[in-house]
Amino acid sequence: MIDVEAMLGGVVAAEVSELPDAEVAALVVELRRLVDATDALWARALAEFDRRELWRADGARSAVAWLRRECRLVHPTTVSALLVARAARALPATGGAFRAGDISFEHLRAIAPAVEPTRLERARRADPIFARAALWMNPRQMGGVVRTWVQLADE
Repeated sequence: MIDVEAMLGGVVAAEVSELPDAEVAALVVELRRLVDATDALWARALAEFDRRELWRADGARSAVAWLRRECRLVHPTTVSALLVARAARALPATGGAFRAGDISFEHLRAIAPAVEPTRLERARRADPIFARAALWMNPRQMGGVVRTWVQLADE
């Protein structure tokens, strides 16, 4: 098992107020990449948890119900997390960019509507394009691209 506390011990202990301006700015960027990469790890674990239906072992009615109870999350957050986890698993290039911390959870949430069962194969073909576009678009822009792609894919 990963010892997260040991990994983050030095980072959490840093006294940010004592750092020079350039280091604070660099720290903000690097910590955001770390958060994104950590979100990606959580999404991968969640996708596997969902795939194996491990939530059934505790008598939960669904993965959403289990997440609400065990992770103390609200319903919309659990649904989004599962959609992102499934999208990251289904789209290797996009999932890889997420794992690397190059794109965020919010990018994946914007891309997730493309990964419906009826258009999954088309989404996989578009995956490298989604991954590249997400590198230079913000999540809102990416959502617009995906909405347009979904409309065209569903025609």
